[in-house]
Amino acid sequence: MYKKLLILSIIFFSLLSCESNISSSQNDNETDTISNPKENAKEEDSDDFDEFVEEEDEHCTLYEGLRPSRNLRDPNKMHIKTGREVGLKEPFRKNADFLAVRDSIVESGFLQYVENDTYYRKKRMKHSYPYLTPEAIALLKEISARFNEKLKAKRMPEYSLQLTSCLRTLESQTKLRKKNRNATRDTSSHVFGASFDISYWEFYRNKDGRVCQYKILQDLLSRTIREVRNEKRCLVIKETGQFCFHCTVIR
Repeated sequence: MYKKLLILSIIFFSLLSCESNISSSQNDNETDTISNPKENAKEEDSDDFDEFVEEEDEHCTLYEGLRPSRNLRDPNKMHIKTGREVGLKEPFRKNADFLAVRDSIVESGFLQYVENDTYYRKKRMKHSYPYLTPEAIALLKEISARFNEKLKAKRMPEYSLQLTSCLRTLESQTKLRKKNRNATRDTSSHVFGASFDISYWEFYRNKDGRVCQYKILQDLLSRTIREVRNEKRCLVIKETGQFCFHCTVIR
């Protein structure tokens, strides 16, 4: 009888000890999870904008909430709003509508024809016209000049950026959408004349006219675009499907 009681006591205390160890192990695991929440957590995309509040009286106040960004994915709705404020108030519906007033709108100085420059060149544009607001052209010149300053600092030759898209009409935007599934289904800020696309895939080497695809050029252009964007000079979308930076001038 005494032996049976002794055995039962041993079993009982052994079970208590096991339960205690299991509980302790669970607590340790919970502590690890709390102290290292990023180990199994899915990384969330950061929003580069504070809550947007429309201000009618002063344009620059719209961008006080614009924070530095490495993703270069400013929302399309912001490009559209900005494009309408600094560019055309209403887009041209038909290509013929724009062509009918092209000369007069250029004479007024509201839009300018984009000439090839020392540091940027136009590619053939099938769905847009090489016209932009003076502010957008100034931004294009600034980006291309800064890009070449970085090349010079690395003792590299001069390269021109490839300008791939400028002003569009609603008609040309619709035609582009039918041929290119990556084109936005919403309104594009290109229709306001304050946005342009520059390739980060191809670069024109000035000394021999060769078109090059070098990663270091992509990296330097990305750095340049990010600098100008973080100075609140423009909004940017890096379009991976089209291998270009979509830029909309702010001021």
